[in-house]
Amino acid sequence: MKNPSLPPRQPRIRYVSPRFQGPAVLAFTAIIAIGGAIFWKLVDSEFQRVFLRVAIRGHYTFDSAYDIVRDLLAWHLAGLFAGVFLAGSTLVLLLVAATRHGIGKAVNSLRASAFGDLSTPTGPGRVGEFNRFGGKIDAARSDTLTSVRKIRSEAAALAAGGMSPEEFRLRWDELQQRIRTIAP
Repeated sequence: MKNPSLPPRQPRIRYVSPRFQGPAVLAFTAIIAIGGAIFWKLVDSEFQRVFLRVAIRGHYTFDSAYDIVRDLLAWHLAGLFAGVFLAGSTLVLLLVAATRHGIGKAVNSLRASAFGDLSTPTGPGRVGEFNRFGGKIDAARSDTLTSVRKIRSEAAALAAGGMSPEEFRLRWDELQQRIRTIAP
């Protein structure tokens, strides 16, 4: 028996960023448009040749023009399907490779930050969304690195001495507050 007190689980909806979809949709549209243009050019020239040959012979043993070009059209449609399918599949593989590369660069950058490397740029790749994410990572790392440099210079000034104990205590408290903003 089902427990009536538990609500049914609804499937989780996963959204993809529209910024990432735009260039991919344009690339797929270009593949389909180029495939259609190639198909039209090949079929048009073949149809003109076939219909001219039939017209010159002067006898039509077919019910319609479709009977004349049926086999030719079937082969060209199969070629169109195969070409667009292969080009689209190649595009998908390239998009997956670019995505994996961008994510890998961002993850490596975050791992390097965890081990103290705050100066190496992320350089996530050519996918726009990962470039923006990498820029945000680099900006956060740059701010942290600037804060660390300020803390080091302040610590060096405190270590040099030459100030009253009360001033030292005030500056030490400020320095501790800055340190807590970086590492709570």
